[in-house]
Order: sequence, then structure tokens, then C-alpha cells
Amino acid sequence: MRTYQSLSGSQNFLSEIQNKSWKGEVHSTFNRTINIICDSGELYTIAAEELDNAPNTLRVTDFFDKRPQILVKTPVFSQKGQLMIGETAAIEIQSASEWHYPQIEFPKQYDYAKISKRIEQLNEWLIQLKNTGGYLLNKRQATTYEKMIHVMLWQESEQLLTYLKEKQLFQAMKQLNRVIGLGPGLTPSGDDFLVGLALIFTTVNYPYHSLRQWLINSRTELKKRTNIISYSALDWAIKGSARERIGLFLNELFYGENEGALKIKMLAVLAIGSTSGGDILTGMLAGIKLTLESSR
Repeated sequence: MRTYQSLSGSQNFLSEIQNKSWKGEVHSTFNRTINIICDSGELYTIAAEELDNAPNTLRVTDFFDKRPQILVKTPVFSQKGQLMIGETAAIEIQSASEWHYPQIEFPKQYDYAKISKRIEQLNEWLIQLKNTGGYLLNKRQATTYEKMIHVMLWQESEQLLTYLKEKQLFQAMKQLNRVIGLGPGLTPSGDDFLVGLALIFTTVNYPYHSLRQWLINSRTELKKRTNIISYSALDWAIKGSARERIGLFLNELFYGENEGALKIKMLAVLAIGSTSGGDILTGMLAGIKLTLESSR
């Protein structure tokens, strides 16, 4: 059995490994991540060191470069401050730094004009980029199927946003079922859009409490209608947390002054997955736009 060193981890995951008899099993494996489902049904992730921090995630050095063969349903458990993966690997966490998603405060109303201008700049950059799927589709290179999904995503999401703006929350809950799970992929584009929307509604001092509560009330329905990997990201977004690069982008958008830094952080978000980054970004911008318009 080989021992690996961890670089950083979310505070709750490190605490679970250190202080409890934590048990689970491998749920799924990918090139740079391994997902673990614990006995409570919650999903945790071992990630390659080049990835950014995220909720329920432990970043580990060398693990994916010299990857041991790990099969789905391999037992995973904590033992004496280490995370054990069957009889194949032990991950040491003593040197891991704790990571917390930053508290992000929604801007005050006197800053709305500035935020609107920064969003206009983001939209100009997005038009220039060649995106290939989901909400940000380059139609010249798209297949007929991709174009059809693109139209459906926008139609269903725009209707959801209309209901939310008008505070027709019962209708919005019904419409949510037309967005969740929409689109291909492990995390469908509709789900990723909702992650972005949730991250705006759950910012600190968000001005419309009813929208935050609507999200919380939607968790049971969301869990029924998508897979556990996608739901895990949604659930964390509803709790106000996401990958590190998303938090850095939102803080830069709301409070930064450097146009170059904003573009770099936007591109970092767009680099998430195949289309997930663009879909999450679309949801965040839609949530901000809805909020600014509702204040008029």
C-alpha cells in the first residue's frame, strides 16, 4: 500500500477524517477525480493537485500521476488521521491546509450601475469566445441536435426567470422541473445553470429573501430529478458554496476594479468541464440581472 500526501481540503472533510469513524465507498472514477459516497449518502471527492479547492474535496499530490487501480465500490474509511482506500492507498492529511469558500456579499444598491457595466463587458467577451455547447453555443459549428437543446435551455430558463421576477414562486417551482436535467452530460446544462442562479440567491445580504427560501424549498424536488453528482453541486450552491475559482470570480465581479483580472477569472470559470463553466456563468449572470432589474 502506498501513502500519498494531501495539499488542501475542505474543512468539513478534514474534520470527518480526523475526528470520526468515517466510512463510504468509491462511487465513480475520472481522470482527475474520484468520487466517494459515504454512509450518509453525501458525496466526497479526491482531486488532483492541479484542480482548485471545492466543497467536500481533498486535493492529493501524485495520486493521479501514478494512479493505482481503484474500482467502483472499493471501501473507503478513516483510520488514525488517514483516508484509506481499500488496501490500495492511504492519504495522509496532516500537512493539508483547510479551505473555506469565502462569504460573498451581494453589492449594495448604490453599486448596481457599476455591476451592470461590468456585466456588459463580460457579455462582450463571451460573444468573442468560441463556445461549443449548452447555453453558450457557437451555432456555426453546432449540430442540429445541439441547436435544438440550446433553444430549449433558453426558453425554459427564461420562463423560470420570468416567474421568479414576478414572485410567482409556485409556478417557478413547477417550471424548475423543466430546467433540471435538461441537456446532455454528467451534469446537464440546466442543472449547471441552476447552480449559478443559486450562488447569487445565497450570497450574504441578498435583497430578496423569498428567492433564497424558494431555493431551499426546492431541494427535495431537485434531488428526485437528477443524478447524485449533479445534485451535490446544486446542494452546495444552495448552501452558498462552490469551487474556489467561482468564488474568486464573483468577488472580482462585485468588488474588483481590474478589467484584466476579471477576464482571467471569467476564463477560469469557463474552463470547468466541457460546458459546465459556461452554463454556471450564464446562471450567475442571469441571477444578477434579475436582481438588478427587480430593484427598479
